[in-house]
Amino acid sequence: MTRRKFIHRLLKAGPLILLGAASLAKRAVPRKFVRALKLQKYPGPLRPPHDILEQSKWSG
Repeated sequence: MTRRKFIHRLLKAGPLILLGAASLAKRAVPRKFVRALKLQKYPGPLRPPHDILEQSKWSG
């Protein structure tokens, strides 16, 4: 392969390599996220935990 052909192939492949690198860099950017609203108080009554040794009716 002559030097001229080699340089010509590099010039053809250059934009494709840059395009591939740009698409990979675009995917690597962290995505934006939206924070959920923080509730001021737990919605509902709090009950004390039951005895863990007692079998519940839904345990099968």
